[in-house]
Amino acid sequence: MASTTKVAKSGDGITLLKQLLSSINSKAAPRRALFSLPFELGPGLRIGVKGFIMIKRQEHVKSCYVWMGGEKAQIVSSSTSHMADDTARVVEKTELRKAYKFGGDTITFTPEEFTQIRQCFGDPIIRVVGFKPISSLSIWHNTGKATFIYPSESDFVGSTRVFSALQQKLIKSKKMAVAWFVARRNAAPVITAILPGEERYDEDGEQTMPPGLWLVPLPFADDLRQCPEQADNMKATEELTDIMRKVIEQLQLPKGSYDPSRYPNPGKS
Repeated sequence: MASTTKVAKSGDGITLLKQLLSSINSKAAPRRALFSLPFELGPGLRIGVKGFIMIKRQEHVKSCYVWMGGEKAQIVSSSTSHMADDTARVVEKTELRKAYKFGGDTITFTPEEFTQIRQCFGDPIIRVVGFKPISSLSIWHNTGKATFIYPSESDFVGSTRVFSALQQKLIKSKKMAVAWFVARRNAAPVITAILPGEERYDEDGEQTMPPGLWLVPLPFADDLRQCPEQADNMKATEELTDIMRKVIEQLQLPKGSYDPSRYPNPGKS
């Protein structure tokens, strides 16, 4: 889905050049599906969806490491080995066992048992388990990046109509779905909130966000940490509040929206 750049139809050359430089994308790449899964809305009712990561950080990909400690630079050739704690002996891969500490004892598992444990959650799927008001979702419930899902007709015919009906109903009712989400085989299950996303356009009529649903991973009880104790009388003075207000005002984005295509990653330049 490569985006196009629009420039003004009239004006001098300097204005057109500045507008082009401010609007051009640093990199346009096709959006590849992260997964293609069945979306189960109820017993016997499944549709097909594809998941996409809408925003991803660009990072340098290291193909090799270079050792600079000698007279000349050399490409590092790495190897991994396991050492015994008591004898410093090299442990072979056939001697390794996966174990879990429980009640003071160390319980070992065979590779077959470990595979069965990883597959006990079933096949990859997105299964709706209930619905809740969107107001019950707090900002601190978002512990990971959200995934955008869109209907796919490749496996289930009629998925687009059912998907659209669910998305419009959630928007109208101001509700969200709670789902059991297994992204791939051997992956740990995640409880997610399914939020409806409305279609958005910019001032030129270009679509900036397609209609769809968002999978927001919800935290388990073990993922939440207790806040440190603080004194009840800790409050900033009026002078500090006024100074901080100026700082916050300078951090406001134009029109209150963030367009990542207008801010190229400086690490890739």
